[in-house]
Amino acid sequence: MNEKLIAPLTGKFAGRPQTPLDHRLASALRRLHSRLRPSACSVYLLTEDGRELAAAMIVATPLSFTMIARAAADDLHFPASRAFQTGELVLFERADLQNLARRFPAVLAATAYPMLIAAVPVRTARHRFGAVGLRWAPPREVSRQELEYLRTVADELACEVERLVEQGVSVEAPFVPLFIPESSAPSHDALQPVPAPDAAPHQREEPPGGPPAEITHLYRLQKLTSDLSAAVGTRDVVGTAQTHLVRPFGGRGLMLCLAQNERLHVVGAAGFSREAIHRVEGTLLARHAPETDTVTGVEIQFFSTLEEVRQAYPNFDHDPEYQARAYMPLISNGRVVGCCVLEFAESGRVLAADERAILMLMLEQVGQSLERARSCDVEQALTQTMQRSLLPRSLLHQSEVVTTARYLPATEGAEVGGDWYDTLALPDGRIGLVIGDVEGHSLGAVGLMGQLRSAVRAYAAEGHEPASVLERSNRLLAELDTDLYATCCCMWLDVATGIASVATAGHPVPLISDVQGRITSARLPVGPPLGIDAGAHYQQEEIQMYQGSVAALFTDGLLDARRLGADAAAERLARVLAEYCGENLEVLADRLVGDRLPRLAPVDDAALLLLRYEGAQPESRPQVARTSIPRHDLQGVARIRRFIAGLFAEWRLLYLRDDVELMTCEVVTNALIHAHSEVDLRLRQYPDRVRVEVRDSDPYPPVPTAVLSLDQANQEAESGRGLLIVDALATAWGSSPSGRGKTTWFEIRVPENPDPLGDRR
Repeated sequence: MNEKLIAPLTGKFAGRPQTPLDHRLASALRRLHSRLRPSACSVYLLTEDGRELAAAMIVATPLSFTMIARAAADDLHFPASRAFQTGELVLFERADLQNLARRFPAVLAATAYPMLIAAVPVRTARHRFGAVGLRWAPPREVSRQELEYLRTVADELACEVERLVEQGVSVEAPFVPLFIPESSAPSHDALQPVPAPDAAPHQREEPPGGPPAEITHLYRLQKLTSDLSAAVGTRDVVGTAQTHLVRPFGGRGLMLCLAQNERLHVVGAAGFSREAIHRVEGTLLARHAPETDTVTGVEIQFFSTLEEVRQAYPNFDHDPEYQARAYMPLISNGRVVGCCVLEFAESGRVLAADERAILMLMLEQVGQSLERARSCDVEQALTQTMQRSLLPRSLLHQSEVVTTARYLPATEGAEVGGDWYDTLALPDGRIGLVIGDVEGHSLGAVGLMGQLRSAVRAYAAEGHEPASVLERSNRLLAELDTDLYATCCCMWLDVATGIASVATAGHPVPLISDVQGRITSARLPVGPPLGIDAGAHYQQEEIQMYQGSVAALFTDGLLDARRLGADAAAERLARVLAEYCGENLEVLADRLVGDRLPRLAPVDDAALLLLRYEGAQPESRPQVARTSIPRHDLQGVARIRRFIAGLFAEWRLLYLRDDVELMTCEVVTNALIHAHSEVDLRLRQYPDRVRVEVRDSDPYPPVPTAVLSLDQANQEAESGRGLLIVDALATAWGSSPSGRGKTTWFEIRVPENPDPLGDRR
């Protein structure tokens, strides 16, 4: 519910005749104020649609501007609404007010000081009309007798209002509440018996009277200013102007125009036909027309009939449905920036001098807000265009995987953030998934996002593992001299084996669901965000995916962690993923992004990247073998030879055994000598090649060296002559740093027509 606060004191609606209902409400409020001496006192009635309780009349006290203007009739968090619904007298003290402000922060301005609130329903056995609300600041003890008096007056008021309803009088709340002056002094018989409810109304009636109309104008101005301060874009400003300028002044249409490039452009309109808008849009300021003369002549023009405007502009193409209209300049920072056209519901409507004055004050606020909103709109359009150009146009398409993605901005009108995602075709045949989030919502965040995305793609294209990509991106971000930081998660998937390598920098770890809905995630330390520590190291772990498994990478905006808490939000997302993992991936994505808390605007951007692993295709499915050697175990090289001999016999590739053994032993020996760590060996057989991967914990890349003299040791070379052998025999080779270590790999091509005796050696 969007509660609204009544701001500075208002008076009776200017020019509105007093009604019998006004007299009844004023009599009741004056009696309550005189005897109970509250700091503020008001009566709430149902609005025309019956959805809200709105302040209909308020006693004009110094604190009356803090009264809540309206609340949903069924929202029990507000005292008047609770009294209206339950039929009971309601008391709100400090704890209740604190809870109310936590749920609806906007009411904090109305509850920023200690107080006691009492609310009592205005209802009979047959009708519910509203509620009466009183405030005491500072709070005081209110006796049972005082509360009974409050209920008695409210019950009497309900009976009197019911009589008016039976007479056909409307009792809906007005758009602007009526303010009446407070009682001059407390009554000495404050707690004396009250006349019976069936007493004749005229015995107690007093004319509502009221302060001067300028109090109403002050109210209007403050309410407009308050609502414009929350307007983000041009559409918001136009909507706010329509609310405060059309109906309160008896209008039926509003058109706001801004001058740009010597022409007048309609930025928003309500209540005008398309033809009327087209007549104004793009009009040259040099043309003689009511709208342009208002801008160029800096003057207010008012025409109460169509004949009047025809006399003033005989050559003007007039709207055949023309009613009384006011043309007023929009002023911002001391200059005219456009004009406002306000059309009234009836011909012959005349604005009084005070109404023209308050309209100009209000339009000055509108003009400034429009200027500000247009600047925001331009920046937002630029930001959105930039972000759309930086995000991938399409995701990676391969037979082994299915992918989809979603991006949701925080709220309509908010600046675009730095969330991004990407899919990569890696040089070794794996698939890369990347998701990240740059701090903030600004053009700078989007620009930094673009730089990081390009950097990650470049490092991945060089063959680096996820952890190494994060380390290099982290150092890059530190060199960019920015105050922003970023989180990022990289996941490289081997489509042949289903093994995914994952590393993360301050980012949520991906969730993996198998076909049965069992959820797993990588158990790895989450490194610091990028840009926090230039020397940070990142670790990576492996997750096994099986055919039909779904991987979900996401930014924290999808979790709603600020509302639910990080753990509860992650559990909710995992539960949805597990329940619907078998759905079409597009349906699953919609369920994940649509499962956030209903009716609450997201407070952060959200990005989601989904991948379903379909498994390697039969014709390209490799055979994979793996073994490892403990650190410093040079005897393990002999076991490697025996391992390759048996494996290649099984694979019927003995004609490649000698070359593969030689190259593998060279790389493994160098890893054992220089890396001082356990060495992991993996061999993969494809239809057209064999790939060998040797992983160790030394981050320095191997460098083949043709000449290595005794007095010039190359600490970065892993036996230069050994790598020269690899370079000479292998079809392709390379090294992919990964965190604190690296993977040195080579491939050797399988001949299309191998030696038929090769398998018999």
